[in-house]
Amino acid sequence: SQLVIVGKKVFDNLKNGGDRSVVTDFFEEWNKVMGQIQAVKKLSKNLELPKDVEKNIAKIESETRKSFEFVQNQYGVNEGGRAWSWSEYIPIAKPAITTLGPAACFYVAMDKFFLAYIFGAFLIFFLLLLINKPVVEEFINAWRGTHDAELEKYIKKFKKFYATLRDYVTLQNQLRKARTFDVRSILGDDEKARGFWIRHFGASTHSVDTPQMIDALLHHNNQHHIVGKQSRDVIYNTISNIIDKNGDGLVSPIELLDFLQYFGPVDVCVERIKDSLVDVRKDGSRLHPWFIWRSKDRNELEQSFFRYASEGHFVVRCSSRPGCFAVTSMTYDEDKKLAPKHALIYYEANTKPSPVDGIVRPFYWVMKNENKVERRAFTSIARLVASQRDKLKEAFMDPETPVYFSISGQKFHVQASMFMQMEDAVRETKLGKYFDPRAQGEFPRGKFWNSQTGHSPKEPIFLDRDPEAFNVILNWYRYGKLYIPEGVSKVLMEQEIKYFGLPIDCVYKKEGGFTDIEFHTRR
Repeated sequence: SQLVIVGKKVFDNLKNGGDRSVVTDFFEEWNKVMGQIQAVKKLSKNLELPKDVEKNIAKIESETRKSFEFVQNQYGVNEGGRAWSWSEYIPIAKPAITTLGPAACFYVAMDKFFLAYIFGAFLIFFLLLLINKPVVEEFINAWRGTHDAELEKYIKKFKKFYATLRDYVTLQNQLRKARTFDVRSILGDDEKARGFWIRHFGASTHSVDTPQMIDALLHHNNQHHIVGKQSRDVIYNTISNIIDKNGDGLVSPIELLDFLQYFGPVDVCVERIKDSLVDVRKDGSRLHPWFIWRSKDRNELEQSFFRYASEGHFVVRCSSRPGCFAVTSMTYDEDKKLAPKHALIYYEANTKPSPVDGIVRPFYWVMKNENKVERRAFTSIARLVASQRDKLKEAFMDPETPVYFSISGQKFHVQASMFMQMEDAVRETKLGKYFDPRAQGEFPRGKFWNSQTGHSPKEPIFLDRDPEAFNVILNWYRYGKLYIPEGVSKVLMEQEIKYFGLPIDCVYKKEGGFTDIEFHTRR
């Protein structure tokens, strides 16, 4: 059974690309530092820092980028995905080799050709050393974990860099508050946005609470009368997630300008968001499931599509290119292989009404049919997507979406993939149904994908259940078996199993005057 467990672990690691904890830790800290660098640069657009501070920031950025090059070279990681490297795959196979190696050696030692095998192994090693010495050295370094120590040093450096950059951001905010601020220096080119900001917040206000900004936008767009808590929450959350990109709860003039590049001008932005991204109904509004704002970068999204997507799956997100939306869909390429394909939806904020019917169509994309290039314009993104239903068939529900639980106040953070397994045993459970990605019309069946709950630490899925028992339930989803640690009541577990609908029968048995509970998986 131990060999089966090791083999399954190795196979899963190979299948999933072999993420290792030290590399994962490296990228977590690397992303945090790069995020702080971007934050410092963004604030520096309208505020100069002392020269020694700017010099130190440049040094930190240079060292951070050099560390990424080190990982590229030694671990086979690059912007296009993972390349072959011993450092990548030896740590995956090492548990199997160390487990099976002694048994294999014992078996070979009993063979009459044992000495021939030993001689052959040394001969192969010697020939490899002569033909390609760097490959052999890389193999030895990978086995010893030589580069891991270097990576640990980078991780420690990153933690210091992060603290330093955070202090610089604080310094920038203090300098910004200490000087006179005039929003006209930022919003000068957009007369409508400048007038909106000055009218609602004043020219000297350098940032606004996100809820206050959304209320002002709703009032300015004559949309403050939205009826129904669910519809209002959907509009609020949609605007909040687009306009407050860094999630700090504040909106600056720069963030407002970025937002208006996608849905402006300021006097029609709420209406265009509603038409494009929200399915407004009397029984409650819902965000269209194909739109994502917590976007991965292009390479990460492609990897998710290759792993999980089927033909016709697609998503739409705000592109890094200002004023454009990116559509990623799973289609057949020229070699008749399924692969993710990217296209852009362009947006012209100040599009004039059509002379034919007087309708404004600010969203358009360019289609290439044979040798012709055709531009098609639409009133909203939703209408554009609907026109391409033969290609954009079903919204892609990313299994790597983070999920946040609060179980009687204790926080849990997992991936949605845990509850999205194909087996009926999982799909028929309470959480299996809640996370069911299969389409029912335009929307997925699972409530998780049709609500805002559980997508962020600020708004987790709250369940009034026992936290220790919930850990046991999560392990059942992970491993397919029920492991009950000491200290967790079996009577309590019986109640939790019934609540979450696991396919497990609880059988009471009496032995020696004591009553015990046994758990049997249904076949």
